[in-house]
Amino acid sequence: MSKNIYKPGSGKNPGVAEGEEKILPFPLEHLPPTARAMAEAISRTERTPDNLAGCCVLGIVSASIGAGLQIKSGPNRLTRGNLYIMPSAESGSGKSETFRHAASPLFSHERDAVEHWQANTLPNLQAEADLLESEIGRLKKEAGKVKTVMEREEIRAELQTKKKALAEVEDGLHPPRLCGEDVTSEKLAVMLEQNQEQLASLSPDAGSIVNNLLGRYSKLDRTDEGIYLKAFSGDNCRVDRQGRSPVLLQRPCLSALWLVQPDKIETLLGKSELTDGGMIPRLLVCHTRAMPVPIVDGAEGIPTDTVIAWAALVGSLLKTFRNAVEPFTIEPTPEARRMMHEHHNQIVARRLADLRDVTTYAARWNEQAWRIAVCLHAGLHGEHAGERTLTADTAASAIALADWFAGEQLRILEGGRHAARRAKRDEVLALLADNPKGITARDVHRARIVGSADEARALLASMEADGELTGKDSKPETGGHITRTFTKARK
Repeated sequence: MSKNIYKPGSGKNPGVAEGEEKILPFPLEHLPPTARAMAEAISRTERTPDNLAGCCVLGIVSASIGAGLQIKSGPNRLTRGNLYIMPSAESGSGKSETFRHAASPLFSHERDAVEHWQANTLPNLQAEADLLESEIGRLKKEAGKVKTVMEREEIRAELQTKKKALAEVEDGLHPPRLCGEDVTSEKLAVMLEQNQEQLASLSPDAGSIVNNLLGRYSKLDRTDEGIYLKAFSGDNCRVDRQGRSPVLLQRPCLSALWLVQPDKIETLLGKSELTDGGMIPRLLVCHTRAMPVPIVDGAEGIPTDTVIAWAALVGSLLKTFRNAVEPFTIEPTPEARRMMHEHHNQIVARRLADLRDVTTYAARWNEQAWRIAVCLHAGLHGEHAGERTLTADTAASAIALADWFAGEQLRILEGGRHAARRAKRDEVLALLADNPKGITARDVHRARIVGSADEARALLASMEADGELTGKDSKPETGGHITRTFTKARK
């Protein structure tokens, strides 16, 4: 794992309560220039932490790409740039204003698209639907008058053609959508189906979305994250609906920017099903520690040229990639690929050591780096991103951002990790109470306190280092492996 995971960025954290735990600033220096300028301007204007503004602009870049840009991340693997970002902030701390500034050009583009559709596309579709319904009605009347099987078959074939054409027209009677918010899983599947299987889920207060994930609409009283898992990874998905045809999605793509209250993240973490199923590890989470701040007279707004540049970048990404018929594929340079592979291997080494208890989370970190790399590359090159190779500098920035999110994730998980470690230590002490002459790593493993002999040895060594146990090596007189036996340390 790269050392960037705990390396503070260069930004500041206005709006963070005095005396609070020191938060590592979002490393804005690794964002593309236009995105960085917008994030800095938002943070300065709204006096919110860099990590809140940084998450918002990164999330909007991801939403603007959709499924239209991907990278060759392995010999037979393509990775898209859709991210699920979930920063937390208290009410009244500026999270809605921060979100609004970042998302404004995307919402504006969607509004323009809907207005154009209503003025130009919808009337033609409605007229065509009226004509087809009229022709279907005429054919039905003629069917009642036919006298031969051949005439009936001709009308049936023509009626089938008209009904098929009408169904296709009706499928188009939905305004274009770039994003959604508080919807059921069934509705989300329909919206994806109607919009080239790509969508962004954006909300400045995503409490309702969290409740949906927790199973608010589930009749089976269980979490309801299935389509979110499929749409993150782009897996084939079927959603059955009562009384209606199922929705079949081939490669759905969902991006998410969900701003929540701090307790919502803790609530999600408390649902083991969401962790075991893979939903929580897919989230890029952080507590921004944003706090309410007083109004300051004469505060500067976001510079016009910064707003214009940001809107132009988002617009070009939407036009080139979100609306692309076929996705563009980025090739990384050999050096960029080497850096990404090294990052992956460092994480693997840690998953076998200090990250054993959070391996489900760590397993996603390198994939997140690849996804972030797509977003950074797009933000750097705009509409030309599909034509350029991904450089080592962009890969390094993606790794730094992925490591920052990994560090924030570990920070949030630390309370639960500490409790789990203490529980295992208590089990070891209980085992030792039953065996006062001493226990070995093999005994701990056999008691199923841990999952492997290596974990048992690591746990006992840690307890010895902390002064809870005393270890002594012994070797059989006939030779063989040295065994270390542990007893309770004397206070």
